[in-house]
Amino acid sequence: MNWKPHIIRLTESEKARAGKIDASFFPPVVESRLAEWEQKNKIHLPEEIRSYLLQSEGLEAQRGEAWPVLPLDQWDVLRDECASATPWVHFGETASHRYLLSTGHSPSIYRCETFGSNEEFFAATFTRYLELVFRGEA
Repeated sequence: MNWKPHIIRLTESEKARAGKIDASFFPPVVESRLAEWEQKNKIHLPEEIRSYLLQSEGLEAQRGEAWPVLPLDQWDVLRDECASATPWVHFGETASHRYLLSTGHSPSIYRCETFGSNEEFFAATFTRYLELVFRGEA
């Protein structure tokens, strides 16, 4: 997918304009750096997210009030074998929520209140996650 034109279209929606939800992109992650990050963290990111990172390392929205995709060096891998057999990846945040990627059999997106500990299902795919962000539902 060519992510930038897709996201720009999302920013042009009525809800994004009403909420002043813009987008700022960053230089892409080099494939070797991404592979090194995955190897170091013992995680293989879903192809959808990998393809995004290879086009833009982060995504800032609402003039810095939201980071739907944090820069890769700010991603946290969360491991708690008592709570989940597979790690979670904290990859995005807004003023009210942190966004987590489940690395299990279904790479879904969950969210957790910034000062909370209970995650809730948010989107089945990264594409759907971005659609919800730009509809002002994040």
